[in-house]
Amino acid sequence: MRKVITISILAALVFSTSCATLFTGTRQKVTIDSNPQGAKVIIDGQKVGVTPANVRVDRELDALLEGGKEIRLEMLGYRESGYELDAELNAVSIFNFFNPLFWGIDIVTGAVTKYENYYNFELMPVQDNNPTIQANISGDKYDKLAKLKKLLDDGAITQEEYDREKAKILEE
Repeated sequence: MRKVITISILAALVFSTSCATLFTGTRQKVTIDSNPQGAKVIIDGQKVGVTPANVRVDRELDALLEGGKEIRLEMLGYRESGYELDAELNAVSIFNFFNPLFWGIDIVTGAVTKYENYYNFELMPVQDNNPTIQANISGDKYDKLAKLKKLLDDGAITQEEYDREKAKILEE
């Protein structure tokens, strides 16, 4: 009797989980790299590593429908920019054939989605093309910071430009 119950439970588990969910899971390990390396990798608002990074990414139906999953790479001196992990149909889910229950399970769990295993993103350096900043900042570190703050207060530069230039001055 105990064997019958155990077999019944195992059979129920197998039949309540579709192929892609069972064989490939709802998360996938991907490698995210950048040129140059050392950028923070942020997925769904959470820092998950520094490039090159091996990260586990949730498979989601939305990513498949929208063509990818957005991530952010951040590195001082480079544009903070959004990148995308390309999403495609997980071929294993095709083994569901005509069983709508199994298709539904794969869709709900996100297992119907698959990402590439390796991504390499080119980071773009920040361009210091604001002549107002370059022409008006000279002198020692404290003098430069005071002049930079005045430019911000006068509205000659944006907060983003101020923060970027301040970081450069403090690194000197």
